Amino acid sequence: MENLVFIGDSLTEYFDWQRRFPAYNVLNLGVSGETIEGLETRIDRILLAVHDPDVIFIMTGINNIAMEDFDILQTYKQIINRLFSSYKKAIIVVQGLLPLNLSWIDNARIREINTGLEALAKNFTAGYLDVYSLFCDAAGTVNPACLLDDGVHLSDRGYEVWSNAVECFLRDKKP
Repeated sequence: MENLVFIGDSLTEYFDWQRRFPAYNVLNLGVSGETIEGLETRIDRILLAVHDPDVIFIMTGINNIAMEDFDILQTYKQIINRLFSSYKKAIIVVQGLLPLNLSWIDNARIREINTGLEALAKNFTAGYLDVYSLFCDAAGTVNPACLLDDGVHLSDRGYEVWSNAVECFLRDKKP
């Protein structure tokens, strides 16, 4: 049985990944309210706790974005580097940040960051999972059915969309 690890913030933490993927051993390392710097601070504890992961999915930074802190790529790079250095056999999957429905955040900034995340993934030969586009229509408008009223957290439909994308990645396993 393969070992899946999900690393992130509340968006990761609030979903029952094990129930969604019963054929895998799943470790959910989501922490509500965590910023990219918070993840960087706890990465040593993660590395001590996680043994023999097959696939690591990482999505973090949305709390930075909600606070209008868009400078996350350098720290993200350091975290990915630590994961690659520690888990040489694992497939590491960088997931694009999801869109927000907050009046003070232009989702164009998130798309720019996602372009940077995709480039980081490519540089590390990691997988990249574009979940952002799955939450928007052809015009780039966020599907309100995927988000809760707070404009950040996911509805059941949002988790269905995201977890279906993870399922497709697992099926194809193409970094």
